[in-house]
Amino acid sequence: MKALEPFYQQMGIREPALRQAIEKHGFVTAHVAQERLIKTGEYIKVLKILLQGRVRVFQESEDREILIYYLSQMETCTLSLSACFGDCQSTVSAIVESNQAQVLNIPVRYVTDWCHQYPSWNHFTIDTFRHSYQVLMESYSMLAFKTLNERLWEYLTNNACPSTNNVVLMSHQQIANELGTTREVVSRLLKKLEKQQRIRLGQKSIQIIYSS
Repeated sequence: MKALEPFYQQMGIREPALRQAIEKHGFVTAHVAQERLIKTGEYIKVLKILLQGRVRVFQESEDREILIYYLSQMETCTLSLSACFGDCQSTVSAIVESNQAQVLNIPVRYVTDWCHQYPSWNHFTIDTFRHSYQVLMESYSMLAFKTLNERLWEYLTNNACPSTNNVVLMSHQQIANELGTTREVVSRLLKKLEKQQRIRLGQKSIQIIYSS
């Protein structure tokens, strides 16, 4: 299956038998923007590996969302992967952020079996856990040692696009979801930055005019 060749190459899937097993038991699905791939509370029946696109993984609490991490190409959700080993309910949700996405789905019963049968699959799962641990530790450090005002400014400068005159095209609610706070708090902090002449607020847009 040609669609899986980049995955095999990047993940180091070398065993011919494993490739055959993936193509026999796995299946590829196509998805569109804002489609929900994983729902909080559901039992994980397949492990979803992102082949193309971008996916946001988050937790929900009443009217708030807390970003956990983003998935890029050839990545899978570690929290879903861990649920595969324990027949647990998902503690996160995942939504497609890009216009389109392509996902490789592996039934749960094979996820654990292949770890014992194929060294490269075992290596893939270990690397996934290791990478996500590093991401989560970075997120924890940011929450523990930086104020919300600092996190907001860093978020804006990281997401401003130079080709569009340093504009961030996001609503206050979207930014609040990314930072794990409320829209009202984000709006208040943005107004403060505007008074300091560091940004210019528009309709679902924020232009950075002083970036130092």
